[in-house]
Amino acid sequence: MQYQKLVSGDTIIEIHNNWLGEETVIVNGQIVSKKYSVWGTNHYFNVMEDGHTIRYILTTRVDGNMQVVLDLSRNGKPIYEGVAINYGTKPTSPHEKLKKQGLSLLKAYDLEDALEKFQEAQKMSPKDGEIYFHMACAFSVLERTKEGFDALKNAVANNLQDQEMILNHDMLAFLRMHPAFVGFFDSGFKEYDESLIEEEEN
Repeated sequence: MQYQKLVSGDTIIEIHNNWLGEETVIVNGQIVSKKYSVWGTNHYFNVMEDGHTIRYILTTRVDGNMQVVLDLSRNGKPIYEGVAINYGTKPTSPHEKLKKQGLSLLKAYDLEDALEKFQEAQKMSPKDGEIYFHMACAFSVLERTKEGFDALKNAVANNLQDQEMILNHDMLAFLRMHPAFVGFFDSGFKEYDESLIEEEEN
């Protein structure tokens, strides 16, 4: 197994290569690419940075010494070249542990405790869109409308990879049925009509 971590500004990029030759690229705590490779491959992914979509290409290859190395380009400009992917496994960070605990509690519908774990994890890794998504699920089941919409906004703003989950996940049914959801969807999950929620609360 091999692992390497790279930093580009506030963006943390990790790559893990298992013994089967499966390469996994993780950006700010979320999986953005998975491919099988023997001699190397290209991973393409976008990251939202300061309100702008940044295009990354991470290339793995085997060099002349039979060492697996990687190159990373940002908007077409190389920022890392020939970085060795070291032997070792991906370390489990404290935020990942809390995220996993929160997800287990969420699946068990222990919602308040799940939210506590997610909020702790979010403080450690504020750019992990999946944490906000899981929080939105808990808020939706608890019928805490505004907090649910805000969590979904943050999920999308922080590069939630699978936005289809917003339209399909069972726990988000309450938010999807809310009158503000149509406008929220039309905005690309960036804004919603808060007056519709204020009317509901008054």
